[in-house]
Amino acid sequence: MRIVMAVSVVIFMTSMVYAVDSSDVHTSNLEYCKLPYVDKVEGSTGTYRGQCQNNKPYGEGTVSFDNGDTLTGTFKGGLFEGDGVYTTADGSVYTGDWQGGQRHGQGTYTWARGSRYVGEWSDDRRHGKGVFTWPNGNRFEGEFRDNKRYNGKYYTSSGHVYRCRLGLCK
Repeated sequence: MRIVMAVSVVIFMTSMVYAVDSSDVHTSNLEYCKLPYVDKVEGSTGTYRGQCQNNKPYGEGTVSFDNGDTLTGTFKGGLFEGDGVYTTADGSVYTGDWQGGQRHGQGTYTWARGSRYVGEWSDDRRHGKGVFTWPNGNRFEGEFRDNKRYNGKYYTSSGHVYRCRLGLCK
């Protein structure tokens, strides 16, 4: 009985080691690289440093753009994908979801001068539910379409509330 038990434990442990190793096959093909990078959306150029697969950004990495902007996060097939942080040379920061090299999903953009948007993004634009706050304390809460306020409420720092419909607030 002890022999059967010992053999069972060895077989179980061996299968666990194999299971751990087999789940890591995808990342074992990644290597570190430094490549020239061109943003396919805006055409900005820079240098990518990070994980690569088939000589393309794949995995965790950072792009240092020639204009001083940086992009840090996950890449797939050469495009920025998943969670990431984009910081402009002037200090503005976007933190959130990316898809196909564009802001897409949930994210927060904080401008260097103090304005802030927290909400949904689609195809690199504010689109969906969100909150935009200005440095003076005014804020808009509601729906954005194509980067503009659409339906919702506009609150002033002095306590006034305006209803907004189809982009107009009254």
